[in-house]
Amino acid sequence: MPTCDWQFWVVTIVMIASIWLLKMVLMPKKKGTKTTLTVGGKPVDKKIKSKSKDCGCG
Repeated sequence: MPTCDWQFWVVTIVMIASIWLLKMVLMPKKKGTKTTLTVGGKPVDKKIKSKSKDCGCG
């Protein structure tokens, strides 16, 4: 393989760029929808604001 020739590197860069471009065009972009966590229809906070003394383990 003639890795010392400048033409080899030009063709390699063009090939990598064209593969990247095809990937960007053909692969679908992931679009996510953010939702909130609910329990019984009420939103649940990520942080626990107050700790209850009743742990429910009795």
